[in-house]
Amino acid sequence: MSLFSDQSFIYAGMLLIPVLCLIFYLSEKRKLKKLKLITSAQITPKLVSNNSIRQKILKFFIFISGISFLLIGLARPQWGTEKKVSSDYSMDILIAVDVSKSMLADDISPSRLNKVKSSIATRLPEIAGNRLGLYCFSGSTLLICPLTSDHQSFEKQLEQLQVGIIEEPGTNLVEVIQRADYYLTNNGSKNRFIILITDGEEYYKEILNEAKKVTKNGTKIFTIGAGRKEATRIPDKNDPTGFGRDTNGEIVLTKLNEKTLEQVASATDAQYFRLGGNGEGILEVFKTIKRIGKTNKLEQITTDLPIDRYQMFVLIGFFLLCFEIITTKIKQKLSNNLLLFLVIFLLTPGCFKQDNVKRAEEAIASGKPNLAGDFFKAEINATLSSGKPVDPRLFLNAGLAYLKGKELDKAENQLEDALSSLNEPTLQAKALNALGNINYQKANDFLDLRNVNEARKKWKKSREYYESSLQIDNNDKARQNLSSLNKQIEERISLLICVIKGKVWRDLNGDQKPQPIEPNLDAKIFWDIDENGEHNESTEPNITTNKEGEFAFEWISDSFPVSIRIGCNLSENNNSGKDLLLPLFPPPPPPESIESVKNYYLNLPEAGVYTIAIPHRAAPVLQGFVWKDENGNGKKDEGDKGYSSAKLYLDENGNFQHDENETSFEPERDGTFYKHVSPGQYSVCIEPKNPDANVTFPIEIKKAYLAWTDYDSVSENLDFGIQDNSKQDQNSSQSQSEDKPSENDQTDSNKENNENESASSVDTSAQFKRQRQETKNNVKPFSKIKAPKNTRYYGEY
Repeated sequence: MSLFSDQSFIYAGMLLIPVLCLIFYLSEKRKLKKLKLITSAQITPKLVSNNSIRQKILKFFIFISGISFLLIGLARPQWGTEKKVSSDYSMDILIAVDVSKSMLADDISPSRLNKVKSSIATRLPEIAGNRLGLYCFSGSTLLICPLTSDHQSFEKQLEQLQVGIIEEPGTNLVEVIQRADYYLTNNGSKNRFIILITDGEEYYKEILNEAKKVTKNGTKIFTIGAGRKEATRIPDKNDPTGFGRDTNGEIVLTKLNEKTLEQVASATDAQYFRLGGNGEGILEVFKTIKRIGKTNKLEQITTDLPIDRYQMFVLIGFFLLCFEIITTKIKQKLSNNLLLFLVIFLLTPGCFKQDNVKRAEEAIASGKPNLAGDFFKAEINATLSSGKPVDPRLFLNAGLAYLKGKELDKAENQLEDALSSLNEPTLQAKALNALGNINYQKANDFLDLRNVNEARKKWKKSREYYESSLQIDNNDKARQNLSSLNKQIEERISLLICVIKGKVWRDLNGDQKPQPIEPNLDAKIFWDIDENGEHNESTEPNITTNKEGEFAFEWISDSFPVSIRIGCNLSENNNSGKDLLLPLFPPPPPPESIESVKNYYLNLPEAGVYTIAIPHRAAPVLQGFVWKDENGNGKKDEGDKGYSSAKLYLDENGNFQHDENETSFEPERDGTFYKHVSPGQYSVCIEPKNPDANVTFPIEIKKAYLAWTDYDSVSENLDFGIQDNSKQDQNSSQSQSEDKPSENDQTDSNKENNENESASSVDTSAQFKRQRQETKNNVKPFSKIKAPKNTRYYGEY
């Protein structure tokens, strides 16, 4: 093995030094010759005080020595060996984003596509150091950004994504999977991932077959669902209604198809995540991929790897050249020069320290830990960009700085990186203890949000980190932290926890007690923070009921008594047909009015187990038929047709006239009507749109029905006969034997009807609230019971 890594500098020195010596000799000889022409050798030292030949030779020797040491350093002398671990877990990630028209839907604000773009851009630091590529797709697929380590360039290309960039409509998942895998294969990628972001509306068997094929190449497909399960309309500025329509003129609805995306991810041994209101699905995918990369990192231990020793040669050469420059007279006291040399030697190491590290230490000293973390991170990025291995202590210092500055997510990422490469047990224990502190703080943050489920998860991770720290190095701080953690869990959970459980079912007989024959209901139970009765997915925690309609969750409070508002939204899985199911919430305590009931008001006087019931009943219905009485005999003859040019209304003041504040609705095109109302007594009247038309049935003078309604009941046969001889009604009358017109045909003609129905729903809701006050409700607001040891809790904690 050669002593020098690059011997060309040694050969260059062997030529350069003799040339410099020759130049010095000829130069001095020429100077001496010129001096002899104007003076004698005896008086030259008196006239030219710095003309000592010894001094010049010594200065030249120092200069030549400096050059020689620099050349030796450039030749990279090497001796000794070491075992060096080189790790490589960089990954190639292709992100494929759906740009079909359905991504314009605003069920996730501001729109599905815009939320995807902003979420990716925000989370890019999570996967720093990895190559990223970008595809967009709809009916076909287009490569927007090839694989690159330049994340700023990637982000610029991401910003350009928009619906319409691909003219071909549809959502072709098969093609995008094929092209993305082919691209990764041709680029020689080893750790390969595809992130597929779409609403997954279209489903073909070929998608799963293609997903299984790419698994053979080692590619994993993580899927992210953009949107919600509830159907929503697609905005379209070019349409008069403001929403997109299909070729038949019907409004297009879109909803998230999670089943397809879950199957694609499962087929490649990956995971599916929902995008979420804050883009948390993107973060979870990036974290999962990052963990996989660390687990699969390649380690190659090289023995007898030579150690570079160039540093001291370069340093000595640099000081010799500096010494030669500042030395003017060899006759000056050598001690002064040595002192100056010593001062330079002591001050210079600070100049060689990495600038970012130096600034980080200054930031910590000035009480700016977050800034210090940024400087450490900058040094890490600079080292990575130069292709050199990063000192794991930089990761540790960055993580500790961010932790001190309360930036927990950044601290966790840096400490995990440090833990994956640290070899010293003491430093490993320190990193593990810090990770335990991070999860401990996150658990307390979740408790402040009353999210006991997530707090438990963070406590569990915190305990695991503390215990690992104790096992590795018996860390005293970890022991103290573990003891404090266990004590707080006992205090905050055991003494301040409430378990709230209950059931959601359809109460057929109205006794507010679940019976075996009464169906259970699938529902979402949520903490109604803003007390508006509606679920805000981004801010209000929720759980779903199990198959038996049961639910349970934990609630924690710093003090008692405390109240909580619980909301309930039924899922689409409930088979209720035309029935409108309504929750029967108990009335809140005074001074709140029963008319403001939108949720379950639950008062918790102390910690314990509370059971609540949320029965649902079907709203009463007013049902009847309006026909055109051709001969005016007050009877429905065989040839009479349905009549829709009329308005039905609920007469509240008994004047048998349609007043402005009274609920109204219109019959269907075939003359039938089916109206949900609240329990109570109603006077159902009719008003033809043609003022010359006559009401021939019912035959009573008032031409109205008096109906009594209750839950789970239908007031039928509320029929009306109208004699109308005007020609305007001929086109609106339809025979009952004819086929019912399509929904598209009804859209424009019943626009006013839909608006009236929407307005009447508000009135009906108010009537429901008033009725609940009058209806005797046997459901107790809560019941305090003792929790047996074998208590079974449903739902996630």
